[in-house]
Amino acid sequence: MVVRLAGLCCALWLLSAPAGAAAPGWPERLDPVVRRAMADWQAPGLALAVLRGGEVAALRAWGVRDVETGAPVTPRTVFALGSITKTLTAVGIALLADEGKLAWDAPAIRALPSLRFATGAMTRTVSLRDLMSHRTGMARHDALWYFGVHDAAGLLARLRFLPPSAPAGTVYQYNNLMVAVAGYAAAHAAGTGWADFTRARLLRPLGMTETALSAAAFRAAPERATGYYPADAGREPIPLRDTDAVAPAAAAYAPVTDAAKLLRFLLREGAAADGTTLVSAAALAELRRRAMARPDTSRVAPFRVTGYGAGLYIGIFRNAPIHWHWGAIDGYAGMLSFRPETRDGVVVLTNLSGRNPVPTLVTLAAYDALDGRDPAIWPGLYGARPSAAERAPPICPATDGAAHPRDDYLGTYEHPAYGRAEILAEPDDLLVLHLHGRAVRLDGCGGDAWMVRDGAWPIREGLVVRFARDADGRVKALAAAIADGPTYRLNPGPLVFRRAERPDGRRSN
Repeated sequence: MVVRLAGLCCALWLLSAPAGAAAPGWPERLDPVVRRAMADWQAPGLALAVLRGGEVAALRAWGVRDVETGAPVTPRTVFALGSITKTLTAVGIALLADEGKLAWDAPAIRALPSLRFATGAMTRTVSLRDLMSHRTGMARHDALWYFGVHDAAGLLARLRFLPPSAPAGTVYQYNNLMVAVAGYAAAHAAGTGWADFTRARLLRPLGMTETALSAAAFRAAPERATGYYPADAGREPIPLRDTDAVAPAAAAYAPVTDAAKLLRFLLREGAAADGTTLVSAAALAELRRRAMARPDTSRVAPFRVTGYGAGLYIGIFRNAPIHWHWGAIDGYAGMLSFRPETRDGVVVLTNLSGRNPVPTLVTLAAYDALDGRDPAIWPGLYGARPSAAERAPPICPATDGAAHPRDDYLGTYEHPAYGRAEILAEPDDLLVLHLHGRAVRLDGCGGDAWMVRDGAWPIREGLVVRFARDADGRVKALAAAIADGPTYRLNPGPLVFRRAERPDGRRSN
């Protein structure tokens, strides 16, 4: 249900008179588009900020921050920003580069001497720009941090056990871990922690006083949006994911009013809230400089992705440049974007994750409304969330050979970075994979292949687990593309867990 905030419609518009007037009546044309998008995709709540000429033109909120209580979203409702945090981290690096404390293209190990990758060449050469533009050649490895088993130091210590899947600079591979490394390198160069540095050097000068930088601080926010995830019956609340270990990549939480201040700073090319220059225009331009080409995954023709800079995507909307970052983490999805030529921008925050195109849909509709185009086309271009019946279940891959006895696979398997995985028996001839406190069921596909049946990101339903045998026919390892995060599009190769041996030298069983 999408709740209309009766009597508050006009009160929640904050209007100003920025340079470059928007098309008359654009808010009225945008309102039904937002409502339809929220209904089509069952998003409980949404907050919107629109900037024109580098100034806030409007703030607006729709729906509820908590379905059970019916508490409404307001412009001061705090959402998880997810990967929009990466833009904030990139700004921090630009600030330090401006001060001569960092260099984008210098080896990151100069800023973080403890940094070690799997190869000496990678350790010596990977730069902050490589880390921030997803071009290090490292697979995602989200399962390493997602379950909260390791803190930042533990993650950094495990990087040396993760070989790259491609040469640096050759493949775009979105990577939260690498951005976290860049953020921690910057903080080390500043002589403090990432959160302390970001709060003192960025949030306070920008007036972002309601932004939190940890899961605990977000939980304590008096007006926090509850996160939801799509379910067969509509949507369901989802536990908050603690991203503190990769904080520079995903641990900012803010109301749309604060996100608008970050956007205003970007549009004003580095000017702080009091008008003073916080980061020079030249230093800030590095965020928009294309460092890596990226496959165009956009779903609609007027909007194209062309690459990635440093903490910002680079693309084209209706033949004009646009920069943005999406943000998604359990229960939340958003988008912060701006068009430098017209100095306007849009922030959309929602409390629904999963396949939620509403932030992108509403963003593009808002730009069209500002420009005098009809925004009503956008819900039709993105459609509505498919029903459970329309979503095809995963199908086992073709395999050679008949199924083997289930007991062949039971035991403990180890990986130097991921630690232990357990394979246990389940009724109905199923297996259960236990990794970092998460248990997922495996269904036999024939041969030594099994498929995840009820998993969730980043060990998603449909992921295939294959067991390998030694010359004597005994199971010696399991392998799965866990390293590739949620999509498995890149297929960098399976992550291999070796079967552990017991003290008597025999393999576990």
